Amino acid sequence: MNPSSLDGVAACLRTLDLQNISIDDIFDDKEEEIEGIESSAAGLEGDGDVLNDRPIKRLKGSQPGVEDILEKNVDIASENVIVPSTLSEYRGLWVAFTSFCVARGLVAEENNCDDFWRGLPPKLPLWIAGWIMDKADDLDITTGKPKDLSIPRVTYARAQKMRAAVSHKFSREYKLGTQDWTESPLNPGTFSGNPSLSPLVSQYMVRAGEIVTSARAMDQETMRKLWEFNTRFPYKAELEQNSRKRKREQPERWAGHKVRQMLQTLYVISMLCLLRYDEALRIMWSDINFVCIGGTPVVELRLPFRKTDQNGGKHESLRYGPSAEENAGIAPFWLWPCPERPWMDAVTALARWWQLCSEMGVEQYGYVFRSRYLYDEISVRADHAMSTNSFLEYFRNNMLDIGIDPRPYGTHSFRRGGCQYLAKELRWPIRTICEWGGWAENFDNPGTIFRYLLSWVDTPAANRQDLFNPNRPGQDPCMACGRTCHCG
Repeated sequence: MNPSSLDGVAACLRTLDLQNISIDDIFDDKEEEIEGIESSAAGLEGDGDVLNDRPIKRLKGSQPGVEDILEKNVDIASENVIVPSTLSEYRGLWVAFTSFCVARGLVAEENNCDDFWRGLPPKLPLWIAGWIMDKADDLDITTGKPKDLSIPRVTYARAQKMRAAVSHKFSREYKLGTQDWTESPLNPGTFSGNPSLSPLVSQYMVRAGEIVTSARAMDQETMRKLWEFNTRFPYKAELEQNSRKRKREQPERWAGHKVRQMLQTLYVISMLCLLRYDEALRIMWSDINFVCIGGTPVVELRLPFRKTDQNGGKHESLRYGPSAEENAGIAPFWLWPCPERPWMDAVTALARWWQLCSEMGVEQYGYVFRSRYLYDEISVRADHAMSTNSFLEYFRNNMLDIGIDPRPYGTHSFRRGGCQYLAKELRWPIRTICEWGGWAENFDNPGTIFRYLLSWVDTPAANRQDLFNPNRPGQDPCMACGRTCHCG
């Protein structure tokens, strides 16, 4: 076979039968890769004048070249958003990728790569998958046969890092961001977007990983610590500006009581309703209905979007009341008070947030979770939703407040944590969890829920040596029956 061709890669991919990879798995993989891209850029949403503690020139008027100067300043400030050692590793991997393409005859010379990539060759996703396969897979991309056991293979974690290096290059340096890899309907054969986010690359990464490594699950104990810290944070009704000097002297003053209450509400809704936080950020007040059942206040949450919903993925405009057409086929979430576990009580959290919005003069329509301004206020504009980058920054700061490393946590942490909370703490059957989350009505894809319930990145529930220990300390007592045994 001609080594300059990547026909062998296509043959290997067909051998792996990637078509059997579920759409949910591909979607999860792409979301996690986007999260990695956006996480590296989260530091750009700072205080406006300083990005990553590096000064930015103030631009006045409409001077010539203002946009060029601004772009240059942002690029300079962005350099240290990613840890320098990681950035250096990304650059080394990018050189390895271009060398691979040159060796295979896909690109004429390494020196011309920067200009060449800007044209986005249609087969670019295949080249990325081929490069990762060459280093990580058991199959030889030229012969399509199993590699000799003496040939080293990189780990799946290393394969993820290889993909991340390519994602970073196209998203940040080539300014393609997290756009989907799509073919132009007007000019067939011409593609746009980030090739690392193409379905082909996601399919291969899911297959290569066997079980996609998910973000660490949020757990009830961490939720309790966040709730205690945030609810006890001093409340001040007056407007206040937080200076950089005060931030340096008191790092926990990155936000005040009201913003923290908004975040706490978002945390608990995301966890109980099994939502990714970017889904929770799209909730509007018109999705929420406070009702009374048998004298108990209950929240009915009707979402016009779900990950599995193919027709209503976004809020196209502000809605001032629930629509039967929008909510058709999407079962509502019914949330009840939980006084025994106030850190898991979405009803009380929402009621408190409603009260704080009233005190701030924010009308209860439009987005529930708004962008912040000053130290402890939110936007009065109904269409000013909190961005995912802002949430990531706030969430990480909040985790540091309670002494927990935020780096293992990500987009699916609350969804995964919610699944585990319902299964381990509330003892819900798997079928009930699937019905509550709106997944797999025919239960034909058990791998998705299994990944949410179990992953090596989660904290072990018990030491292995104590699993059969009859004197092992009991668990927290069940709120209903009072049992503390591990089989309860």
